[in-house]
Amino acid sequence: MKIKEIIRNPNFSFLTFFLFLFFYYLLVFDTSLYYHHHQPMFLFDKTYLKGFLIYPGGPAELITQFFLQFFYFNLLGALVIAAVSLSVFIMVYRLIEKIEHSEYSLILSFLPVIFLLIIQNDYNFPLLITIKYFLALIFFLSYLKIPNRNKIFFIPLSALIYYILGGWPYLFYIVLCTLHELLFSKERRKYIYAGLNIVIYFIYSYIAARYLFMINLKEAFLYIIPRGFHNWPFNFNLNLYFYLFFLSPPVLQIALFVYLKYIKAEIKEIKIKKRKTEKRKIKKRNSSLTGIFDTLMESIFILLVAVLILRFSFEWREKKKIQIDYLAEQGRWEELLSVSRGMEEFTVQIIFDVNRALYHTGQLLDNLFDYPQIVGKDALFLEGVPRPVAIITSDLYFDLGHVKAAQVMAYEGQTHFGYNPRMLKRIVETNIINEEYDIAEKFLSLLNKSILHKKWVKHYRNYLLNESLIKSDSLIQSKRKLTPKFDFFISIGERTDMDLIELLKENKNNKMAFEYLMAYYLLEFRLEDLLEYLGKFKELGYGKYPRHIEEAILVSSFAYPSKNFTIDYSINQQTVEQFEQFNSILSSFEDKVQAREALKKRFYNTYWYYALYIKPEKTEPE
Repeated sequence: MKIKEIIRNPNFSFLTFFLFLFFYYLLVFDTSLYYHHHQPMFLFDKTYLKGFLIYPGGPAELITQFFLQFFYFNLLGALVIAAVSLSVFIMVYRLIEKIEHSEYSLILSFLPVIFLLIIQNDYNFPLLITIKYFLALIFFLSYLKIPNRNKIFFIPLSALIYYILGGWPYLFYIVLCTLHELLFSKERRKYIYAGLNIVIYFIYSYIAARYLFMINLKEAFLYIIPRGFHNWPFNFNLNLYFYLFFLSPPVLQIALFVYLKYIKAEIKEIKIKKRKTEKRKIKKRNSSLTGIFDTLMESIFILLVAVLILRFSFEWREKKKIQIDYLAEQGRWEELLSVSRGMEEFTVQIIFDVNRALYHTGQLLDNLFDYPQIVGKDALFLEGVPRPVAIITSDLYFDLGHVKAAQVMAYEGQTHFGYNPRMLKRIVETNIINEEYDIAEKFLSLLNKSILHKKWVKHYRNYLLNESLIKSDSLIQSKRKLTPKFDFFISIGERTDMDLIELLKENKNNKMAFEYLMAYYLLEFRLEDLLEYLGKFKELGYGKYPRHIEEAILVSSFAYPSKNFTIDYSINQQTVEQFEQFNSILSSFEDKVQAREALKKRFYNTYWYYALYIKPEKTEPE
């Protein structure tokens, strides 16, 4: 095939669009972050599979879960999402070409893809919307191939399509079929077919809700995504672009009908007149070059529009938020802090992960206030936030060595999110640490039914068969040493410190529990309680007091002049000088409000500035 013929072929535009999307999702979007955020899981298990077969729309969601597992690998995930997006493009193009071959078919078929790129450029977006949309287009194009004499039999059998897609995508399919019958069919019984399509939509939806499935009428008629996507952490809303995405193909049908009926003849007449004024030889010489130029311009236009859409609809802050949680799960603490330094806005969860990273990099009591501790103690233990944070709260308890609390929160997260591989693995780990090997084996068996986690399962299943492997595992052994001998659960509330104290009583060398206790006292401005633990720093092998502890000691000497306390290390002279400068600037203004900006420039990351200006009176986390 000649190069000219290749370029003139619409497949050239499709290929360039696919390559662009692939590299965008690979290098910018990063589908592995999408996987981490959604934690999808596909199991070759009867119970799991049956769970998707008990409601309309479930089969399409099962198909989606199968493809989502490949997002674990960024390369495969980019291939999948680029291929699905391209498939939508191609299906709409075929729809238009089925109606009328036009030189503008490629541009027109790109209209729904514009809205798809916008809504899909969001980590909270459920990919199953794209899959259901694509399947609806496939079923519609299949409908067009059915001979008219057989439609009277096929339409009632579309109950299977309703079952696969669910209410809303099936309505989308019905609208496409009905409009095609009314606008383009020359069959005399087209009104019967159109009416029958509409009637069966209502009949199937009603029967599904009343007699077949445990769903209400609204779900039967308009179901599109599971309820969980409307809640934290996704909070996905069906916005204007979502509705435009589904409306665009029917609108294109109507537009093409108007064009064919009222405009095409006039345009054809104009072209004929224009052709008579041109020399046939010139036209023949330039026709191939014109075709190539038009195709190239169409491809460039499509790519340019795609670039602009993706550029302005992408939420970099959302990516960084998910990236931080991903790095926290991976234990890549230095990278986490590096990513967080470039952020302008901090959510409670980000501060929570940053605080964990500060501890694991040995900076918690030195650089705690380098980051905006705007919610005080609540960012240490995520107090008062939604139940689903059980997932990341489990990580914190696991770090602290409170293994049973980590296990309880893992079960809590599992009940909220269903099959969540992150929580299932935590349940396995905690049961091995607690020597509950039979329970660990049950969850290992479940994870083993996923192709993604077989290697992980094999690693830990060997532990159940060989105790010496467990004894050689430093993580398991360290957690066993930290695990409290007596059961108690960290009570998130006003006296979180009591629970941390209990952890220290169980193991006096629990350094994380100690530093979190000190951070808690700092954030709550409970300096008298903090002073009681000054001797613990030497006991745990600190060579000096961390910076914020020094700052708190200096404040205490002024706030409680009559209180006697002993320090094991001298205060750094630089800290003393900074404290004097802080007080000097403060006293040069009439009140602390006026002094705030001057102090912020030099002392924003000190405990003094936090205590004077930041400490919340009442914590209200996001």
